[in-house]
Amino acid sequence: MGAGGDAPSVPIWDMAVLIGATLFISTIVILVWTQPNTYDLDGQEEVLTVHTGLSQAGLTFESTCISSPDSDTSSTPVCEDLSVWIVSHDGSESWNGELDGAEEIDLLVDGVSESTVTLNGKLDSGEYRLILDGEGQYTFEVTVNRTIPHEFGPAIIGSMLLIWGIWRKQQEEDAA
Repeated sequence: MGAGGDAPSVPIWDMAVLIGATLFISTIVILVWTQPNTYDLDGQEEVLTVHTGLSQAGLTFESTCISSPDSDTSSTPVCEDLSVWIVSHDGSESWNGELDGAEEIDLLVDGVSESTVTLNGKLDSGEYRLILDGEGQYTFEVTVNRTIPHEFGPAIIGSMLLIWGIWRKQQEEDAA
């Protein structure tokens, strides 16, 4: 203590309870927090970078047309076609505009205003850029379905620390 005071030591299992609860709760909050993003497009635009983790992953795209450049505010928007390109990440800070070797997936076609599309096949382990191609205002959300869901690791570790800390604390209280 700064003033020369004395404080009792905190047992490691009390710290394990605090750390475990923090890891568990924060992981759950982060996993359910995803919100679709709104994009105002005028052609091709890089919108996301996706990491598949240590294994292969599938992608699910959810998109909705909000407004089209041709629609007026009083009518239902007539949506332009919207597609997403999956480009292997080359390590550079920003996308160079090339679509060589990229895979195109049509999301909204023929005036459809809402869709959910699942990628056929799986992406190999690595990092990918997602490029939206369309004109108008859209909401867009991506779900990454990993073969090995490593995003649950912190919640599992947090749960184990929490359970061990509570069990150890009960042992201490029983001995007293």
